Amino acid sequence: MSEILKGGWLSFPPHNHSIDPGQIEIDSLNYQKINDMFNPHCVCFADIPKTELKIHIKKYSRFGIAFYKPFLIEKGANPVFYIEENSNVYKNDFSFSGDYNLINRVDYYQEFCNKTKFYFLQKYLNKSNSGDEYRDTMEIWRFLVNLFSHFKVWNNNLEDDELHNYYFEREWRTTNNINFQLSDIVMIILPEKYENQFKINFPEYAGELIRAEDLEKGA
Repeated sequence: MSEILKGGWLSFPPHNHSIDPGQIEIDSLNYQKINDMFNPHCVCFADIPKTELKIHIKKYSRFGIAFYKPFLIEKGANPVFYIEENSNVYKNDFSFSGDYNLINRVDYYQEFCNKTKFYFLQKYLNKSNSGDEYRDTMEIWRFLVNLFSHFKVWNNNLEDDELHNYYFEREWRTTNNINFQLSDIVMIILPEKYENQFKINFPEYAGELIRAEDLEKGA
């Protein structure tokens, strides 16, 4: 945490201190799960009320840095789009009968994420790397990849404290690094044994300082 606070950057690997957008890695295998299909290099946040941080501390860490939401929105942060893995959707079979099939929503999204990948791959291979049509195709593809990289599958049947109950984290993402000042931080969480050293290292910090132990006790 000290290194992050001194550097003034929240970043993804390789942790370059710049605003450059991260790459979004794409796994082109058929039937790849949505959570693995698009792997964005991004900075993630959890929009969790203070009263519910006990579960999050147990899952991940007793250290935390909190910012006001408008600050992160200005820096490009946005909520992910959760897809409940047991949810269903009606799909038109495009036949003259006008019938609809009830299918699993994750399977539906996964199918069309794959179809979108291969459609644009074919468009890319069949076009020269120049011209307005090529540029439009690539811009649409980048937009869709950015959109797909904000999909996240979860299971509503999991308990709140289950590690893979992602919905409870209320995740936000930004696909670029974020620079900040100490004055932008609204709250810092850390174990009590590090509190005195933190105050020595960062005497100018004026935000809220909370002991992780107090949150674990529900104080």
